[in-house]
Amino acid sequence: MTTQDLGARIRAARQAAGLSQEKLAERLGISRQAVTKWETGQSAPSTENLLRLAEVLGVPVSTLLDEAAPQPPGHPLRILSTREFMQVLRGNLRAALIILVCWVLLYLAGRAVCANPYETSLLGFLFDDWSKYYLFGWLTRGGLFRFVMVLSVSAALFLGAWRFSAVTFAVSTAAIPLGEVLGKNPANAPYGHGHDGWLIWCALYLVSAIAGIVLEKLARKGMRLRTRAGAIWAGATLAACAAAVALILCARVSMTDS
Repeated sequence: MTTQDLGARIRAARQAAGLSQEKLAERLGISRQAVTKWETGQSAPSTENLLRLAEVLGVPVSTLLDEAAPQPPGHPLRILSTREFMQVLRGNLRAALIILVCWVLLYLAGRAVCANPYETSLLGFLFDDWSKYYLFGWLTRGGLFRFVMVLSVSAALFLGAWRFSAVTFAVSTAAIPLGEVLGKNPANAPYGHGHDGWLIWCALYLVSAIAGIVLEKLARKGMRLRTRAGAIWAGATLAACAAAVALILCARVSMTDS
């Protein structure tokens, strides 16, 4: 298949979706000139851009590559070709592996910082319940760390929701030192065991999970983080995290004073 044939199919699918070249370029996060070159056969989209094209235009990748006419945009049900399925599977496996490695490195870093300095065995270093700091110990002893790690990896592997996984990992990582520092209660705190780090971490994880779901939905509609809409999403996520922490700290001060 020539680039002219591919360009003609891209143009037909774009017109069927009711999108201008400018709107399609905006959703893909590229220039209008790039779309023009694709449609005129001057260049061909990369594999990644081809997959995103199919997603934004609501057609199978095979429709753009083969001679079949494009399906209407928003087609409710379609069967992936073997080639598409393998591409999606490889992408999901790669994303899940990266997410898993990030979580494992975070765990090892936490153990290096928090583990018993007198522990001499490797198994003791990796799995001993003792922790120098409250929050990391609470996360690992209760199994919550493993749970969110499995959830994060599973979302990337089975749903292709690597953006959700990345957001929850990034916020969870930042929430550990933040919760450890800000979670210390005054000596006469009326609730808890002298530390609210667990509450701060849980609140931030909940915010990140919601933000990750929103990001996945927006990304499927063509939004890129480098656009204005992406900046608004990032700002709203940071503001929600700050508001959650501020609310917890204010509530603690109010209950302590009473």
